[in-house]
Amino acid sequence: MRTITLAAIAGLLLAPPVLAQQDAADLVAKKEAKLAKPFVKFGGWIADYDAARAKAKEEGKVLFVYFTRSYAP
Repeated sequence: MRTITLAAIAGLLLAPPVLAQQDAADLVAKKEAKLAKPFVKFGGWIADYDAARAKAKEEGKVLFVYFTRSYAP
């Protein structure tokens, strides 16, 4: 019984990295699809935090930051 339990735990610990790689590619595709929508594409939004921060500093403006993961499954 103990061998089965250890094997099951080992299987659970080894499975997430494989699933995470598949999910990561799917999430990137979903993110790109979301960023291609007209309200984002033509809204003047900057999706790169570092680029937005540099532009705000250059123009003497503050940032309005909205963090979301609406493209996640």
